[in-house]
Amino acid sequence: MPVYDVAVNNRTFRVEVEEISRNRFRVIINGKEEIIELSEKAKEVLRKREDEKQSVAREGGEIRAEMSGSIVRVLVKKGERVERGQAVLVLEAMKMENEVTSPYSGVVEEVLVSDGDKVQAGDVLLVISENEQPDSDVQMKTSTSSEDGNVVRAEMAGTVVKVLKREGETVRAGEAVLVLEAMKMENEISSPSDGKLSRIFVGEGSRVQIGDPLFSLS
Repeated sequence: MPVYDVAVNNRTFRVEVEEISRNRFRVIINGKEEIIELSEKAKEVLRKREDEKQSVAREGGEIRAEMSGSIVRVLVKKGERVERGQAVLVLEAMKMENEVTSPYSGVVEEVLVSDGDKVQAGDVLLVISENEQPDSDVQMKTSTSSEDGNVVRAEMAGTVVKVLKREGETVRAGEAVLVLEAMKMENEISSPSDGKLSRIFVGEGSRVQIGDPLFSLS
């Protein structure tokens, strides 16, 4: 569950936020829990932001720092393909580590920072090039390509902590392929059957949502 330190009128509140379902959140403020549902106006704002993200997802662009801080870890390399919502680096600010995710789908054209660099709000961190094909086409290829075999998808949203196998390796049913952190717990994602790993769709540090492809077997 993401944790934030929020300052209001010179007082600091520790706020934890967990999404229960679409537009409903569990919020814990200094230990007091509340269930919050977004108003229609807030939903409309989110819909507009989502539409804006969709409109630029195929174009690519710059990823800038939203706050000043230090780069803890860069998670991607030049030339690597990233998907919208994927974590690309970790930024430490206000004594907290924050994952910076890509609002675009495309290929990393430039990485302008390194581990340990100090950045200011507005600094360009990475540049993502124009998407090679629409996201829907990528998803269709992922789910229908015969060479990918059986696709194993995420059953919960979380972060890939560790990838235990490599593409081309043979695995047995029940053998762990990767570790996914969700709801503050590390969960081993195992192969549902014997086979060969034809493709691994995620890397360590990748953020995934329910239904996202993790790996496929042939």
